[in-house]
Amino acid sequence: MLILIPAYLIALIIPVGSLWLIYTLDFYKTGEFRTILLCFVTSLVAFGLASEFNRTTYNEGWLERLDIIRYSAPVIEEILKGLILWYLVSRPKFTYFVEGAVYGFAAGVGFAIIENFQYIQAAGDSGVMLAISRVISTNLIHASTTSILGIFLGQARFEQGWIRRIGVGMGGLLLAMLIHIGFNNIVTRVDDGMLLIYATACGLISAGLIAFVIMRGLKTGKIWLEESLGMTDRVTSGEAAVVTRMEIIDDILEPLAEQFGNEKASQIKDFLTKQARLGFMRKSVERLTDERMKRGIEEEIAKLRDQVDVARRKVGSYAMLFLRLRYTFPEDSSPLWGRLETVIQERTAARPTIGGVNLWATLKSRQEEKIKPPKQESEE
Repeated sequence: MLILIPAYLIALIIPVGSLWLIYTLDFYKTGEFRTILLCFVTSLVAFGLASEFNRTTYNEGWLERLDIIRYSAPVIEEILKGLILWYLVSRPKFTYFVEGAVYGFAAGVGFAIIENFQYIQAAGDSGVMLAISRVISTNLIHASTTSILGIFLGQARFEQGWIRRIGVGMGGLLLAMLIHIGFNNIVTRVDDGMLLIYATACGLISAGLIAFVIMRGLKTGKIWLEESLGMTDRVTSGEAAVVTRMEIIDDILEPLAEQFGNEKASQIKDFLTKQARLGFMRKSVERLTDERMKRGIEEEIAKLRDQVDVARRKVGSYAMLFLRLRYTFPEDSSPLWGRLETVIQERTAARPTIGGVNLWATLKSRQEEKIKPPKQESEE
């Protein structure tokens, strides 16, 4: 049993790592972390149901083992893995297809990990090699096919009429099934030294395609935010300018962290992420044709707008002022702002340490004084 521990670790850590990479690509964080965990957990149930179905199919003699692997297993597995996605895209909180891609990838990874454990247990001493081969091939296929379904369902959400919505979703499911069937046929028909190469190529190409679609989707999302964020939802132009640059949010927050601390920078990031979700939901209302779903999203927008206001107050006026002044006119889009900032930095550096005036240091010190508890007067 101890000899299998490295295999189990490989079978767990690498798939989870691939999911983390996909999650980090979504810099708008449309995919909520707790929902990702939900997809992961439900995929474990899906694996149990699929295993029982495949076992029954074999025991009852309905299909031969190879036929199950090549044809029926991919069909039933894709159906069961993706069930949670059909529910998630129907919720008012859902934004667009990038969110569906992340949730689908999570469901596929969860399914693949449990399947890894099953194969490793049966492999014995060759468990490590089996784990390595699976995490760079089969696991990526499982994750990518369910992610494809999530992408199609995310797009179907905006189709006119329930027949077209179901049709687009079923098209995504069919494509996922065909890719899975094709992969299983390749790995069961090739028996020479090229097997691992073929399997790995299929897995990496599939995962790369998902990453490409997500990156394209994020560019679309940026356009949506530019069009939808505004004073309707109490988002200033300076705040909107930062939200549309979330791909470099860590660079943006670095000077804020230096001035106000890491905790304040984290609060600002949470605030901006909520504003991004607000923008996506506002755009969803514009694009949706289903009136019932529109009403549901409007209710979610009202709740989220209140959360944004709370987050803004938590950030505080001084940090918000710094953010707005610095990024209302980004350096790369305004030569005047860049020159002005350079002059200010040069003059600040030229001042003596004592007696000089530093606006941000003054604001920070006043903020610190504001939060200090008042001194108690000594009793006479």
